[in-house]
Amino acid sequence: MAKLCSSSRNTTVRHTHRIAKFIKLKHAGLGSLAFPAQAGSGDAQALDWGSAPEPSLPFMVPDHGPARRTPALRQQKTNRGHSVVGHTVVYHESGLEQRVSSLLRTYKHLKRLVSQYPVVEYIDEDGVIHSHTFDYCIELTNGTRIGIAVKAARKSAEMTALLDRIRANGITGIGKGGRRTPGIIDAVMLATDAEATYELCENAYFILTSRDHHDEDETTRLCDLVKGLPGQVRFGQLLLNCASRAKRRTAIWRLIDLGVLEPGSLGRIDELSWLRLTR
Repeated sequence: MAKLCSSSRNTTVRHTHRIAKFIKLKHAGLGSLAFPAQAGSGDAQALDWGSAPEPSLPFMVPDHGPARRTPALRQQKTNRGHSVVGHTVVYHESGLEQRVSSLLRTYKHLKRLVSQYPVVEYIDEDGVIHSHTFDYCIELTNGTRIGIAVKAARKSAEMTALLDRIRANGITGIGKGGRRTPGIIDAVMLATDAEATYELCENAYFILTSRDHHDEDETTRLCDLVKGLPGQVRFGQLLLNCASRAKRRTAIWRLIDLGVLEPGSLGRIDELSWLRLTR
């Protein structure tokens, strides 16, 4: 009975959210976006994908990169998994780590992302030497390497103190056989759930998807269109009067990824979000 009541309550909440969203869209003059677009020739063409593209050769089997450890695939208390970024398997051991890795992949100056690297040493207040493995390490296009520790915001003070000790020790890496390498990376930083929010992670998902699935012609048409618009425009306004709403939506995300469009505020991007031209 309790499960039935919970299911009914969740259904009611979702229905209430849909109504609230429709009202907001209607007030913004975008009420038609609350309903599926009628299938037209453009949408039919969008669904006609044809044959799959030929794979690029030579094929490279993804590896773990410089990861110093490979987490177990399953563990009852954590959300473990991995993603393949380029030719590297990137691990996450929690939902927070997964969100952080998704956000890192959207950074346009990112050259490489690896996980479980590097292992560095630090000295505690009693003079005892310890080691710490960074959750992620990124290499930027300018060659800068940054180790990223991922922790819940409530543990940020503790983790910040640990990072200070790592810096004080010269960010010294510990290699195989105990070999020490001072300055193994250029900088260290902390990422928490205060930055890697669910809303920003949802944005990251659409940005990453648009890289592989956007239509070049539609993206070019949209780019020409927005360059002629003054000031700001709502995301939903760009979905009106187009041949394929699906292609147009992906093209919008692609322009956001390219930096042609940017949101007017932080948070989840939806049909009501204001976008502005950056160049």
